[in-house]
Amino acid sequence: MEISAVLRDVGLSPGEAKVYLALLKLGAVPVHKIKEETGLHRTTIYDFLEKLLKKGLAGFVVKNNVNYYNAAHPDKLLAFVHEKEENVGEVLPRLLEVMKKREEGLNVEVYQGEEGFKTLLNDILRTKKDFVAFGIDESKFKEMFPVLMEQYFKKEEKAGIKERLLTSEGAGFVYKKKNIYYRYIPEEYFNPTPTLAYGNKIASIIWEPFTIILIENKQLAESYKKHFELLWSIAGKKPIIPRT
Repeated sequence: MEISAVLRDVGLSPGEAKVYLALLKLGAVPVHKIKEETGLHRTTIYDFLEKLLKKGLAGFVVKNNVNYYNAAHPDKLLAFVHEKEENVGEVLPRLLEVMKKREEGLNVEVYQGEEGFKTLLNDILRTKKDFVAFGIDESKFKEMFPVLMEQYFKKEEKAGIKERLLTSEGAGFVYKKKNIYYRYIPEEYFNPTPTLAYGNKIASIIWEPFTIILIENKQLAESYKKHFELLWSIAGKKPIIPRT
């Protein structure tokens, strides 16, 4: 990865990164030297220097009434990042409180394609809680996302998440994972629309075009989970019957 890209990732603008790297290379220098090195306009250099000074990533000394600027040691970058993490940690309880107040409301999001599916899987992993699902046809997931599913299962097992899934008695394929449990519903009563219930969320999947409708509502999620438990209690445990 390029150094400038990493500097931008930790919060420096492209201009700040350019000036910081120039100072690392040149040592303590006046502004005109920075201008020669970077090609930036003198006025913007002063703006970037001011921001670097405020972030503790640059300093200066005065010689003969001229400011000589120099970069802080690169170790300061780690301290800068840690400080940002500490600031986020300080306000995190308040952010969670804001989110908690929203949970009793209704929030709907729509995702599409493989990237949308990744978003759903990552959200499930984030909860680190077991989940349940109706209408599961594993052959379709395997066909559409063969690599992604295996990657997810490794992360899911590591997170200690268990799945309980309701699929059709005529299912031709199920995953053989020790943390996934299946029960089987007669085909005539099987709804082929996958619906997952996890945490305070419900995710319904439409196959064509591949779309995920994600609803966050505690009361609705609990209702789906109760309905699942009823079906789970009467669903069959017999092995799958391969399609011919």
